[in-house]
Amino acid sequence: MLKMSSGLSELEIFGIVLFVAYWIAIEILKRRGILQRRNITAIGPILMIRTTKGLELLERISKPKNFWRAIATLGIPAVFVGMAFMFSLILIMDYIMITNPPKPSPATNPRNALLIPGINQFIPLVWGLIGLMVTLIVHEFSHAILCRVEGVKVKSLGVLLALIPIGGFAEPDEKEIMDAKKLRRIQRIRIYSAGVISNFIVASIAFLAFFHLLGFLQPHVVVMDSKIENVKNGSVILSINGLKVSNEEDVRKALSIDDHVIIELENGKKLKLEKIAGVYIAGVIHDYPAERAGIKKGDVIVAVNGIKTPTIKEFTEVMRSTKPNETVTVSIYDGKSIRTVNITLAKSPQGYHGFMGVWIGGDYVSGLVLGYSDRLLANLKSIPKQLVNIKGWLYVIAMPFMFQGFSGELLRFFTPTGVWKELGNTIFYLLNTLYWIGWINFYVGLFNCLPAVPLDGGRVFQETLMSIFKGERGKEISAVIVRTLAMMVFLSIALSILIPNLRII
Repeated sequence: MLKMSSGLSELEIFGIVLFVAYWIAIEILKRRGILQRRNITAIGPILMIRTTKGLELLERISKPKNFWRAIATLGIPAVFVGMAFMFSLILIMDYIMITNPPKPSPATNPRNALLIPGINQFIPLVWGLIGLMVTLIVHEFSHAILCRVEGVKVKSLGVLLALIPIGGFAEPDEKEIMDAKKLRRIQRIRIYSAGVISNFIVASIAFLAFFHLLGFLQPHVVVMDSKIENVKNGSVILSINGLKVSNEEDVRKALSIDDHVIIELENGKKLKLEKIAGVYIAGVIHDYPAERAGIKKGDVIVAVNGIKTPTIKEFTEVMRSTKPNETVTVSIYDGKSIRTVNITLAKSPQGYHGFMGVWIGGDYVSGLVLGYSDRLLANLKSIPKQLVNIKGWLYVIAMPFMFQGFSGELLRFFTPTGVWKELGNTIFYLLNTLYWIGWINFYVGLFNCLPAVPLDGGRVFQETLMSIFKGERGKEISAVIVRTLAMMVFLSIALSILIPNLRII
């Protein structure tokens, strides 16, 4: 028997009940004709609230016709690149689902397949809504601008409502768009491509501003796990042995100053501690050398072959100099005393050097497990350089699984500098806004590149096919190809949600 894995919280159940009640109310108003009389269309739970206000502004914005045509024309290749990338991703996803289906996880949870802030657990409600609304308004308004540039009537503008506002839309005259006598094929392609191109442009601008603002954040060394009474997790360490510290290299230098450790915390407290520095073991892999040698989670590796390993950097350098099947002497601190064990190393899954089989949770200094927020900054700042290869694009798509913005305790890990120093959390609010505007525009733009009608990519692909296959027969062939691809794409998306969450009981 097949069963869908679940586990909804009370808040999620309340949200579902509220949404169902909202949908029922819409259906009642629809049947009574109230929505129609107010020029409101209901498509399932989504309301399209129309207005002619804003059409004059649209006319003024679309006046520099050559400018908008140039942007749309130059951006068309980006649509085809995105189309090839996303379709390849769909094929790879299908292969993985068939050959090695993933187990249920937050990444495969059906709720997280939806790009709806608050429902998708990786997209925060406020910043996500801002990003989504900007994305949809930019996308639809761009279609409207290109319609007016090419002489197509826009009947109305409006708001999309699904219990909460989720964006805007433009309603062009579809008959004029499809009129072959009125528009040439390249004009229709420009209109269909406009939304995707605008999303990419807005994403680029938002991300550039985001990466620029990251330069105004001063990172800290933070206590991730405290074994010392009265020192809380999340405490910021200002200095060690009188040396100000903000990254791993500062800590390494500070630990070499003396045989004891004096730690100054942000709250002004100073701690004088016995010097025990090493790498904290957050986990041990089953049936690997470390487990067989009796090493446990919570132990600290302070030396390998007599070489001290006060930070992850030194530990990594020592391990990379070892070889599989080599026996090394490891000094272990268990919270009370230091003991020595001999370990015969396995082969590392990430290279040809030796491997103990431990997960490192951070640097351990005299009862404190340290974290370095500069690593997060360095990781974020490296993203533009990663976009030169496909792995970089995949990384950007998956970013929300790893980073949801600056909020909660993470705000303590950084101090604003420069012009932002006296403005409180303003820079973090701006960073979150830019991050989600950038990512949602990027993702929605890529998704719309898929060669599947009714997505923009599907319409562009169909127009391109009709330029290859001529005449009425060509239209039929093009339509069949695009419909087949659409079925394949949406079936693949459905299976990617269903397969990991179905189990036989």
